[in-house]
Amino acid sequence: MNDTEIILDFVEDLLADNHLPVRRLIPPCPNAARFDQGLRQDILHISGLEDAVNQFLQDLDPQKLYFVKDNYLCSYVFLRIPDSDEIFSCGPVVYEQMQGDRLQQLLAELNIPEKPGDLFRDYYLNVACVLTPLTLNSIFTLLAQRLFGSEEYEIVETTFQELSKPNFYQNCFCMEEPTPLSIQMVENRYQIEGELIAAVQKGNVKKALDLLTRQVSHMMPKRLNCQLRDQMDYCIALNTLLRKAAEMAGVHPIHIDSLSNQNIETIETLSNIEQCAAFQRECIQSYCHLVRRYTLSNYSSLTQKVLTGISTDLSADLSLKKFSDQLSVNASYLSTLFKKEVGVPLTEYVNRSRIQHAQGLLLRTDLPIKTIAQQCGIADIYYFSRLFKRITGTTPKAFRESKNINKYQAAPGIKP
Repeated sequence: MNDTEIILDFVEDLLADNHLPVRRLIPPCPNAARFDQGLRQDILHISGLEDAVNQFLQDLDPQKLYFVKDNYLCSYVFLRIPDSDEIFSCGPVVYEQMQGDRLQQLLAELNIPEKPGDLFRDYYLNVACVLTPLTLNSIFTLLAQRLFGSEEYEIVETTFQELSKPNFYQNCFCMEEPTPLSIQMVENRYQIEGELIAAVQKGNVKKALDLLTRQVSHMMPKRLNCQLRDQMDYCIALNTLLRKAAEMAGVHPIHIDSLSNQNIETIETLSNIEQCAAFQRECIQSYCHLVRRYTLSNYSSLTQKVLTGISTDLSADLSLKKFSDQLSVNASYLSTLFKKEVGVPLTEYVNRSRIQHAQGLLLRTDLPIKTIAQQCGIADIYYFSRLFKRITGTTPKAFRESKNINKYQAAPGIKP
């Protein structure tokens, strides 16, 4: 592997780890029309898009770094890899949260009616948000310096002019007059969605899956000519719906965001209708499991913050003193409150959480037991082994050798 590939692989991994869409393209690309995650093709139904995007890519000059914006406030970065026809790109990303009043303002500026505005809301919920452009700009500026030399490249700031013609989507949202039957179908669908949210809020997998079957039987409307893309978009909408259900159940956003991002990546790999249907069931099951494991709605604000801190990083300092200092509360009060609400002392809860995590690592990885202990926040392997045996009844080595996934279960006092 040459130096260029090493640098590109590093930057690609860095961006992907931060959930930023990154790809390599060799124009003409058969899927160029989806460069913006389907905004123009699937929502605006723009014709001739693939040719326009491929032409844009082919016109990119060597040794130039392109920062591109569009009138939907999405940003992209492009550069041509040296001595190659390949394009390295990142985007779409937005630099502000496109929700609430800000989204309404944008829709008004673009003359987008209220009804199709719902599609835009779902779209922006799934576009990566970088709160400052400086980070992304710095990464690509350094990349260009390494690839082209510090004084041998040019920065170009531009827009997708050929894709931003005013009023080009004015007829995209023409709708048929509603009939009594269509009104009833829409009302039924929204009722089922409401019941689905309630079921996921309670972590009720069986009821949620039954509601999914009912929803499908109520003839989800066909929006696109491509049936597969239609179903993929419904998968995205379902993920958004369930994400809100988990949030309403009191699950911390850090856990929701992790699952949601995984789901979006999976959706883009689906290749047939059957896979879409299977994903929808798996999506519901995963969110119900997330709610059962991480719901904090029944706890006080202080206990919620402690539980979130524990579940976020088990290798950190999770002592009572650390939490009481962070939260600026009396340690004795916090200890009493936690035990009253959770049922076990804070130290015991932390220990059981760490051992539960260790069980998963022992079964799913070949990591040395010492490394697993360190990843669980326990530096002393002998203490780790004693604690593991006290909680599970067996040693870490014997547990791993058993290779029995059924033995991997929540330690007492830990939500499954």
